[in-house]
Amino acid sequence: MSAAHRRRALAAVGRDLVAQEGGPGERRAAELLRSLAGVDRPPVGLDDLATVPDWLRLPQAALHTLAERTALLSMAPALAGSIDGALLGGHAKVAGEQAVDWAIGRADKVPDGGLPPVEPQALATRGFALMRAALPERLRQLLGPHREDADFAPALADLCIAEAMEGARAA
Repeated sequence: MSAAHRRRALAAVGRDLVAQEGGPGERRAAELLRSLAGVDRPPVGLDDLATVPDWLRLPQAALHTLAERTALLSMAPALAGSIDGALLGGHAKVAGEQAVDWAIGRADKVPDGGLPPVEPQALATRGFALMRAALPERLRQLLGPHREDADFAPALADLCIAEAMEGARAA
């Protein structure tokens, strides 16, 4: 890969990441809120951009859907063994019945019984926390503030994200 091609590729990654944060006014407002809250964000450098996974470049709506699918898969063994209609129905209402069926159909791919289920309204939060666990430390800030106090194994997070990406392509 030539130096010019590498610069263009890194610029494309940067453009995709900046586009996720909205227009210049939204970015300035978000940065002001972070500074008022005392959140220190070290800048993401060019070397960091080279490690950005393809899924992190998705538009916000697609990232949200990916987070839901990632979370569903992480707890698919528990969902597959559940007879709790309220829990299953709640997840179907949030992520869609097809997404719940997709995750349950892949429950055997999740190692060690997966994670315990979360309430339907916490589905995206769990998914983003898993996605954050799969990223290098400096890139985690690109997914927004940390909202779940759990430490997930990167291997589980990687598996769930990869399967969710594949499931999204097939859907």
